[in-house]
Amino acid sequence: MILNSNIKKIVLPQIATSNYIHLNSVDYIRATASLFVAIFHLGGKVLPVLNYGWLGVDMFFVLSGFIICWAIPSNYSWKNTGTFITKRLIRIEPPYLVSILLFLSLNLISISQYSLDWSNLLLHIAYLNNFFNQPYINPVYWSLGIEFQYYLLIAIIFPFLIKIWGKWLIVLLTVLPIFFKINGSIIFHFFSLFALGIYLFLFKRNYIKKIEFTVLVIITSFICFYNLGAPETFAGIIALIILSLPLKSSSLIAFFSKISFSLYLTHDILGSRLVVFVGTILPKTIFYKGSIFILGIFMSIAFAYIFYKLIELPFLNKSKLIRYPK
Repeated sequence: MILNSNIKKIVLPQIATSNYIHLNSVDYIRATASLFVAIFHLGGKVLPVLNYGWLGVDMFFVLSGFIICWAIPSNYSWKNTGTFITKRLIRIEPPYLVSILLFLSLNLISISQYSLDWSNLLLHIAYLNNFFNQPYINPVYWSLGIEFQYYLLIAIIFPFLIKIWGKWLIVLLTVLPIFFKINGSIIFHFFSLFALGIYLFLFKRNYIKKIEFTVLVIITSFICFYNLGAPETFAGIIALIILSLPLKSSSLIAFFSKISFSLYLTHDILGSRLVVFVGTILPKTIFYKGSIFILGIFMSIAFAYIFYKLIELPFLNKSKLIRYPK
C-alpha cells in the first residue's frame, strides 16, 4: 500500500506519454525466445535442433535493442533518466527478487545443510555479479545483468540516437570488442545484437533511410559473426526479420508473450527440479524421458502463468502508471 501511494504521488503531475505503439511481431519474439530457452534447460540441450534453444537469449537482446527505444518518448532527455530507470526497475525487479526468494526457499527445503553465500546474493540485487565475475544462482539471471546494463546505457545515449549522427555512435559502440578485450558479461560484448534492434527502431521512426538501414545491418552482422559466432548472428538476424514483419495477432502467441518473462525467470527453478526429481523415480527409457520432458514444459508454463498473474502483472501495471513529464 505504501508503494502504491508513493507511485500515485509521483504520477499525478506527469501527464505526458510515450509514443509507443504495440507491434504483434514483438509478441512473436517474446513467445518464441522464452520457449526456446525453457525447452533447452528442461532437456532440449540433448536433442537435435532444440540444443540451440539457448539462442533465445540472443533473440531477446535484439528485441530489447528495439523495444526499449520504441517505448521511449521522442522528447526524452537526461532529466527523464530517473523516470526511465524507475519504470524499468518496477517492471523487472520485483519478479526477479521474488524468483530469487523462490529459488532459495526450494533449496533450503530440498537440500540438507544448504548454506547461503550472502556476499554473492547481495550482488544479485543490483545485477553486479557480471562485474565481479561471480556466478548467479539461477543460470538465466546473467542475461538480466546484461539487459540492465543496456537500460543504463540507453538512458545516457538515447538523446544522441535520434540525431543525424546517432547511427555512427551505435557503429562505434559495436566495433569496440574488435579493438578491445571485453569481458563476456559486459554489455559491449553483446552490443552488436542490441544494435540490430536499435537500427530497426531508427528505421521505423524514419531517423535513417532504407539503404542506410540495410548497410548498417550488413556491417553489424559481420561484426556479430566475428565477435560472437555464426549461431548467435543467425539468431539475431532471424529476430530482426520477425520484428520487421507485419504479423497478425494470435491469442496463443499473445499468451506466451505475456508470460514470457515469468517463464524465463521460473522455468529452471521449478521445471528443471521437477524433471530431475521425477527422473530419479521413473525408468530411464526413451518413453519416460520424453514424458518427463513434456511434463516439465507444461508444469513450467502453468507455474509461469500463476507467477505472471500474482507477481509480474501487478508491478507491470504499476510501472505503466509512471509517465514521462513534458
